Amino acid sequence: MEAINISPFICSITLVFLFLTSTNIQKTAATPSSYSQNHKMFVKTACNSTTYPDKCYKSLSTYSTAIKSDPIKLCTTALKLNMKSAKEATSVVSKLLKKSQKPATGRKSKVVTETLILKDCLEEMEDSIEELKQAITEMKTLRDGDSIAEHITNVRTWVSSALTDEGTCTDGFEEMKVNKETKKTVTKVVQELATTTSNTLALITNLSY
Repeated sequence: MEAINISPFICSITLVFLFLTSTNIQKTAATPSSYSQNHKMFVKTACNSTTYPDKCYKSLSTYSTAIKSDPIKLCTTALKLNMKSAKEATSVVSKLLKKSQKPATGRKSKVVTETLILKDCLEEMEDSIEELKQAITEMKTLRDGDSIAEHITNVRTWVSSALTDEGTCTDGFEEMKVNKETKKTVTKVVQELATTTSNTLALITNLSY
């Protein structure tokens, strides 16, 4: 029987396989970078609809790989970061309250007023945290398939209430005379928090699913 020379055929197949493999590897290598850019662009586009787009993108772009192009993950991430900011701001107010409760000679009346204002502010901040928690809990129900529009409305209501409470926190500082440094510190941290909450509310308002 005449031997069949299959070497050329094998060589051809091998070359084709190597070429396809090489091409596939190049595509695979390029894909993560491409996906990453797409995910960041998704976050940037969403943030452009907020009141403070630069701040929005700066805080959320770090999480773009996890968010991907999922609007629910985007809003959930924004809410969790918002919650973290709310806790940090509340901690600042709480420390100032404890400081104001320490005896101070010669300025008792002013200190009492400051303590009462800080107490009210702290309560508003704690309410804000609870409302953000409720919003996060509500977000978890969005994938259930039932009454999605209603759940989105509920989330928006919770976040809107949190924003209102943050604004109410600083009202007392405008109405009464308190220590300038205390007023400056509280106003700064609460306003920073309010910009974050405002962005979160904008993202949720624009959520369509």
